[in-house]
Amino acid sequence: MNSPENDISIRRTQALNRCQDMITWYEKVKRQHRVAYQISQVAAVVLSGLTPVLILWSDLPKPIQALPAALAAIAAGLNGIFQWKEGYVRFAYTGEALKSELLKFETQTTKDYRASLEEQRALENFVARVEFLLLNEVSDWRAQMQESIQATKE
Repeated sequence: MNSPENDISIRRTQALNRCQDMITWYEKVKRQHRVAYQISQVAAVVLSGLTPVLILWSDLPKPIQALPAALAAIAAGLNGIFQWKEGYVRFAYTGEALKSELLKFETQTTKDYRASLEEQRALENFVARVEFLLLNEVSDWRAQMQESIQATKE
């Protein structure tokens, strides 16, 4: 049978591992969204600027002249569909909030984690706060999806 000290140590390790795993995930996905957003924006700008130049070369076939404009529209449309900028901002915020909670917990700062607080209570506060941040991000995502669905219906 596990002692109470060992039991709290196991739960503490689980909570810290979950928080760190989520921080790692949010950092990875944030980076992916940032890169996708930047690529789509650069592509839209470059391709849009290329279109008039190709039109000036009148000896080029019309499909070649129109291709950059079509690709620019596709890049802008994909950005609108996948909402990479919004995802990047949401993931960056949640990742930073998780890092902040982890630091406060590990350094035993703020009223929720202060050194004079019983270790079990501090752990409960930490788990509750981390899960709140994670569920809040999912709620934000859900609201964003519902707005997108509503916008397509109008």
